[in-house]
Amino acid sequence: TAQGKKLSLRDLAVKSVKDKKVVFIPKRFEKVFLHWMKNLRDWNISRQITWGIPIPGDKEGQVFDTWFSSGQWPFATLRASHKKNDFNKFYPTDVMETGWDILFFWVARMIMFGLYVTKEIPFKYVYLHGLVRDKDRQKMSKSKGNVIDPLGVVDIYGADALRMALVVGNTPGNDPVIYEEKIKGYRNFATKIWNASRFVLMNTQDYTPGKTPPLGAKDKQILKDFTKTAEEITLLMDSFKFYRASEKIYSYFWHTFCDKIIENQKTRLNGADKKERRASQYLLLTILAGSLKLLHPFMPFVTEEIYQNLPIKEKKLLLIEDWPIV
Repeated sequence: TAQGKKLSLRDLAVKSVKDKKVVFIPKRFEKVFLHWMKNLRDWNISRQITWGIPIPGDKEGQVFDTWFSSGQWPFATLRASHKKNDFNKFYPTDVMETGWDILFFWVARMIMFGLYVTKEIPFKYVYLHGLVRDKDRQKMSKSKGNVIDPLGVVDIYGADALRMALVVGNTPGNDPVIYEEKIKGYRNFATKIWNASRFVLMNTQDYTPGKTPPLGAKDKQILKDFTKTAEEITLLMDSFKFYRASEKIYSYFWHTFCDKIIENQKTRLNGADKKERRASQYLLLTILAGSLKLLHPFMPFVTEEIYQNLPIKEKKLLLIEDWPIV
């Protein structure tokens, strides 16, 4: 109730959005949501189809509408869990990610059902992605013959390449363009990561983790610049600008780490001065480990494989390692 007045499910959902308890990304979809809710109509939740959750006591074999069932997903799955604390721990969740085309059909109903059953919003942020289109910006469909089979692409170019191709340049709420040449380009990037990492590992076989070696002014500046880059990427991630974060780490790893830092360290690695060699090894391993962490959300497979081979003490799965920002 609000000031003694009972609110409908629609009113509760609208209030949660206007009060910024639920935030849409991008923001323009808040207006779309409010328009849908303003023009809400009665909804027949039964269906005469062969697949669905049977309506209890219905002798005609009717089932619930799929959106009525899936609208309860955020809390129903957790309450059905054998682990009793799952609901208290994970509800409400932080981010709901889905396509903009089912904002009303699914997202609005999850909010209403969540408020009705649990008295809480089901999620705090709704990140809406677009619908994948081909290089001519046509909607992909079997009838047009322009569909890219993701499993087939993964077999050829790898899952990491496909993930990067889907993320880079994909602003929230807009339809991304995907085509085989783009995926192939990020396969080349995965190869670049692998080759650069192999070079570092080959030149650190005699490196023993321990106390930080004495570093020169240039080394300290390189590490300082990396920390600044990591901070910028973190800010982009926290702002849901994944498309820019992925571009930034791509650019840093290829054009700064590979093209400049590694190339400039070859003389020190091959020199006779052991102190200089150890400082160079420390520098390369520190930046490589940090870069793998920044790349991991976008390219988890190749980064995890490489990370497990780094000479680092008390190493965990990269998936659960600390983010490289203090």
